[in-house]
Amino acid sequence: MNDEGIERSALLLVTLGEDAAAEVLRHLGPREVQKIGTAMAGLKNVPREKVQAVLDLFDEATAAGSRVSADETLIRNMLTKALGEERAGHLLSRILNDSDTAGIEGLKWLDAATIANLIKNEHPQIIATILTHLEFDQAAEVLKLFVERLRNDVVLRIATLDGVQPVALRELNEAMSRVLSGSAKMK
Repeated sequence: MNDEGIERSALLLVTLGEDAAAEVLRHLGPREVQKIGTAMAGLKNVPREKVQAVLDLFDEATAAGSRVSADETLIRNMLTKALGEERAGHLLSRILNDSDTAGIEGLKWLDAATIANLIKNEHPQIIATILTHLEFDQAAEVLKLFVERLRNDVVLRIATLDGVQPVALRELNEAMSRVLSGSAKMK
């Protein structure tokens, strides 16, 4: 979403009110919530004409009353055309296997220092697996917080990571879910 789209989204959500905005925000990822939240905070004395223009755009987009959905084939084809086979494959595995990483995905809502503190005592292979499921910029911030030796070991393991067995990923995800829910003791 570009800056103009983020600003329009923020303005629309503010216009919809707390309850409707909260319902929409529940369906967004942490990065989108952060970007839109920042844009919302920057909305000051928006002219009525601008608000009306955003509402008109929304009205036009929803006027047909049709619903839009995308199946796995459509998503795969679009991403492959846009990113190439290899990059699309990595992204698709993250998108389409979301249920196996829901607990790990919960880390995306945390700041880098908290994530680093949660995982710094784990085996470097586990850390590498976790970081590959974070956004690139967030993973980079976490890596910066590790001591040089650990950082180097984790980066090497990320570079040579060939994939993770589904069973191992599910176990890691369950462990992260427990940690994030507070039911596991942190080291």
